[in-house]
Amino acid sequence: MANVPKEQHPIKKLADEVEFKQRNTTWPDAMVNASGVDEVLWTRSRHITKVQRVGVAVLGLAFVLCGIWFIGNVDLGGRLSVLFGTVSLLVGAKLLWNSIRKNVPKKNRKDE
Repeated sequence: MANVPKEQHPIKKLADEVEFKQRNTTWPDAMVNASGVDEVLWTRSRHITKVQRVGVAVLGLAFVLCGIWFIGNVDLGGRLSVLFGTVSLLVGAKLLWNSIRKNVPKKNRKDE
């Protein structure tokens, strides 16, 4: 006779779901999550949701504003302030550019 699993108790099912969701805090799963974030932020991922686009745009805007502030306050550190401001502007511009790019249309199974 086949080994048919019995229906789990709701508490056991909830505990299993919570445990599964918390797995991404351990090393191999955290590496997968980090690579996903890197893809969204830096490598021009075009398969991102609208919420992720807004988040990347807000982060990019924060970098741009910090860059403007550093360059505007040259008297704080002189060349170092301009260097930090320029790097911050470049990072912010890259993030803003990645947030406004269009999604690539998904391929149909026929196209593969």
